[in-house]
Amino acid sequence: MNNQPLVHENEARADILSRIRQGKPTPLPHPDVPIFPFPGDTVTNFETNLKNFSGELMRFDSRSDAIDWVRHNLISEGHTVFSSVNELKDFTTTSADYPDPHEANVIDITIGEGIVGVGETGSVFVTDKSLGLPAAALFCTDLYLLLDHNAIVPSIQEAYNILDLRANRYGSFYSGPSATADIEAVHITGAQAELSLTVLLY
Repeated sequence: MNNQPLVHENEARADILSRIRQGKPTPLPHPDVPIFPFPGDTVTNFETNLKNFSGELMRFDSRSDAIDWVRHNLISEGHTVFSSVNELKDFTTTSADYPDPHEANVIDITIGEGIVGVGETGSVFVTDKSLGLPAAALFCTDLYLLLDHNAIVPSIQEAYNILDLRANRYGSFYSGPSATADIEAVHITGAQAELSLTVLLY
């Protein structure tokens, strides 16, 4: 077999790539973007904006108080509850119970960890690790997220500055329960996911 044409093709390809590399501009550093201040009290802004998106907030003096409230007040009878929170693993089902994420469609209540809160938008950033099973948060009716008040930043700009978005397979900002509205402004809550989102702030 005559391989000569292949050799010519390889040489042509190498020549084209070489020319492209030579024509590349000199890399320039990204500009420094200043942090633009967001007015108002950060935690107050967070609560206001969370409620503007139909979310709810409950305040606790400590994390243990929030955990105790879940144990004694969450109505779990007759409901399937999933939790990624270590202190509540004995209280609920775990990710090991759902080897196939599609099976999470039976979950009614999900309890997860919030990573960062954003005062500007009332959003909570979560990951596959903090949720334990992302499908549980998307399938459930009621979603509860524990959040340290010290993890709330004033603006979405500051949130992106401190988050490493490549560190997890899944990451998302949750801003209240799922909702949608058509062009006639018919608002539907729970269109794609949970009907309620409650932040347990400690």
